[in-house]
Amino acid sequence: MGGEELAAEIGSRLRLLVVGAVSRGELSDWAMNVLESGAPELRDDGIWTALDRLSGVDLMVAPGQYLHGRDDFDVWIAEFDGSG
Repeated sequence: MGGEELAAEIGSRLRLLVVGAVSRGELSDWAMNVLESGAPELRDDGIWTALDRLSGVDLMVAPGQYLHGRDDFDVWIAEFDGSG
């Protein structure tokens, strides 16, 4: 997967997260797999940051309470879109 393809996939998955069309666990697992792949695209700061954030999207601060919410996701999308 090239850099542009990966960026498009990240953007798509971020938007799916916002509308609840993908589970946090599934998205976190996907992001971790990409981060662990060692792909050359990971040298891009915007891609790395987005994947790092997505890998922790399922972190909880208390039972039933996620560390990150919709406001965070909106900021992540805006920052990711601005990094391209």
